[in-house]
Amino acid sequence: MNKIDLHMHTTISNDGTYSPETIIQMCHEAGLEIVALADHNSTKAFRIAKPIADAYGMKLIPAVELDCHIDGINLHVLGYGINPNHPTFDAYEEEILSQERISSQFVVNKIRELGIHLEDKALNRVQIHGVITGEMIAEVALEDSKNDNNELLVPYREGGSRSQNPLVNFYWDYCAQGKVAYYPIQFRTIDEIIQMINDAGGFAVLAHPGNNIKTNVDVFKKIIDKGVIGVEVYSSYHSPEVIEHYHALALEHDLIMTLGSDFHGKTKPSIHLGKFSIPDEKRLTERFLAQLK
Repeated sequence: MNKIDLHMHTTISNDGTYSPETIIQMCHEAGLEIVALADHNSTKAFRIAKPIADAYGMKLIPAVELDCHIDGINLHVLGYGINPNHPTFDAYEEEILSQERISSQFVVNKIRELGIHLEDKALNRVQIHGVITGEMIAEVALEDSKNDNNELLVPYREGGSRSQNPLVNFYWDYCAQGKVAYYPIQFRTIDEIIQMINDAGGFAVLAHPGNNIKTNVDVFKKIIDKGVIGVEVYSSYHSPEVIEHYHALALEHDLIMTLGSDFHGKTKPSIHLGKFSIPDEKRLTERFLAQLK
């Protein structure tokens, strides 16, 4: 059982399930002591959750997860210790949301072209901030009886090969970069994102690299050369082999190591708060907190 979790999402993210207030309550019940609400391109949750975390005696770290790219590869970079009221975050959040609102109909149309039935009324029911995500599309498609015999959805139903986290797996299979329903959002470069984090008084950590760059050492070195000083070694997405790979790289390059469940709720139901066991949590926590100071 872990006492620290530095990566989770609230309803401020368009793929989160629980409000900032509820997430903090859940963290308390899970026995977490040091947490970070790292919503996509937004710091709004910190402002809401801080008084509740303080009441529980929980240390809430100001954080954000920012979309960016390097050499055409989409990445997520976490900013910790930031000033959550820095105006650049609200501006970037709206910059991305405005593009995602446009992309939503494109993605819906692409999925329909594959032969998956989607009702507009059901899509409007699940949209958040005017955005329809791949996870939302999967939820609507799987609940619609008109898709009961659709072979494309078999892997995401109970017992299927992609049923552990069916909604986000559908997103990765159909809507992620390079997939059939991918719509290219114009994210800022990693250089710009790291500068944004630094300008807000924080430091940059590469989120779940095993997801975005697998175990590509050359790309990883390019990323840390840009000014990323930490890596999310312990992630719910990382196999033991990937954890070992990034643990060794973190030691080699003297990087801060972090732990993040990337908890979302219903879109990733196999991910739970406080149930990630790691061998060196105390040392990891001490170094992370030292960097914050």
